[in-house]
Amino acid sequence: MAVMWRRAVVLLVLVIAVLQIIHMTLLSRLEARKNGQHRSRTHHNWDDSGKDYQELEIQEDRAQMLKTIQQSSVLDSSGEFRIVNFVIRAEFSHQGSQVKQDVSIVTQATVNHLHYLTTISERWHGPISVVVFSLTQDIPRTVEGILRLRQCFPAVRYNTSFHLVYPLNNPQPESSLLPQFNVPQFGTCEDLLEKLKTVNIAKNYAHGVPYPNNLLRNVGRRNALTEFIFVIDIDLVPNDHLHEDFQVFAKENRLFLESHKDDKTVYVVPAFELKEGAAIPRQKTELLQLLELMEARPFYFELCWKCQKHTDYEAWQREPPTSKLAVLFEVLWRDPWEPFYIARNSVPLYDERFRQYGFNRISQVCEQHVAGYKFSVLNNAFVIHEGLKTPSSFHKDKDVDQERNRILFRHFKAELKDKYPDSSRRCY
Repeated sequence: MAVMWRRAVVLLVLVIAVLQIIHMTLLSRLEARKNGQHRSRTHHNWDDSGKDYQELEIQEDRAQMLKTIQQSSVLDSSGEFRIVNFVIRAEFSHQGSQVKQDVSIVTQATVNHLHYLTTISERWHGPISVVVFSLTQDIPRTVEGILRLRQCFPAVRYNTSFHLVYPLNNPQPESSLLPQFNVPQFGTCEDLLEKLKTVNIAKNYAHGVPYPNNLLRNVGRRNALTEFIFVIDIDLVPNDHLHEDFQVFAKENRLFLESHKDDKTVYVVPAFELKEGAAIPRQKTELLQLLELMEARPFYFELCWKCQKHTDYEAWQREPPTSKLAVLFEVLWRDPWEPFYIARNSVPLYDERFRQYGFNRISQVCEQHVAGYKFSVLNNAFVIHEGLKTPSSFHKDKDVDQERNRILFRHFKAELKDKYPDSSRRCY
């Protein structure tokens, strides 16, 4: 009798597992159909600018970019970096498109990481503001990398504006940019992404100059001419149609109305890591399947779980995808949570004293908390990092950088008490 019961239990478990797989598959198909219909209704010409990018245009743009770099740079507040705003603009901005009531991705990178833009622009059919950091001697390669991306990927050309930041304390003088400019070779469009990945420049905070990530984020934000911004690292990929879905969400919740301009809500987008070789999920249903198979996991799960766990991934994963983007729940900020989020571009800027690794994002999130912002987690939205984050993936001086910025963060938190004297909130 006991054997029969055990067999019955095993059979029941198998039936339940099969039903779950069928359920998830049907949900995935339903969501894909919904997204396809939604995309057709809200389609914009993000994938094709309507014309080829001819070599003559590339030459003209190259000359204009170099002229802009040489003549239109400004110093940052520290006096250590030069900023070139709109070294080249997205083509949609030349067409007089109304982008004010919109949301932009804001990101930053060096030229060897610009290949990530192709995946982002495939998923994100809205404006993108990219700030590229370059040493002076690498500017020619940076310019050419941008031009070739625009040539080979029309979506990048159409929706992405590029800005440039470079340091003053550089061994090669600025005057060498012109007229002795040798065009670097990136090969064909088929070779371009691999060529960009292997550009021979310093990697991972090893530039000989402190990497000014918060300065770059602020430059990108100031040049994102939209009401909302989504600041992410360039190696994060958003889910399909997040731009369109947030636009619908914002309009239905009247976020663009003047009466809502002072609303202090940021919309948290949960972040995940994906095993190398696994297909990047496009919708929540696919991501839930990968999590079930242990092919994906929450972001920073191994490196700094306490930095992400307050997103409440378990509650997010229990909620099946719905037809519309919505707020799932609200989370009270707790140290050291540093989520990625969509917010109004009026949220506090990043403190530019934080450079290299450590505390550069959490300092800004912490200030939002003290300033009275609330954090609402979105139900269907997510970003994915290709590859699992492990301690070996960081530069050798990570711990030194982190300790230096830890001391700065203590001072920063003390300064917030004076900046927000009426706030009872603290960064702990």
